[in-house]
Amino acid sequence: MVPPTPTDLIGLAEAGRLLGVSRWMVRAMIERDELNGYRVGRLVKVSARDVRRMARPMGGAS
Repeated sequence: MVPPTPTDLIGLAEAGRLLGVSRWMVRAMIERDELNGYRVGRLVKVSARDVRRMARPMGGAS
């Protein structure tokens, strides 16, 4: 797995908007190892690429 670049990292609130959940749910997903979190100073960020992968419907009809 290629580590994310600093420009690929997004905040928990933005990740929550993309996934349709709260930022607290994103934090819980990090704690359950469903999503990788990265500490940037005092902030926790996630990879936008990982969030997009999770948000994409799996095997849905076109």
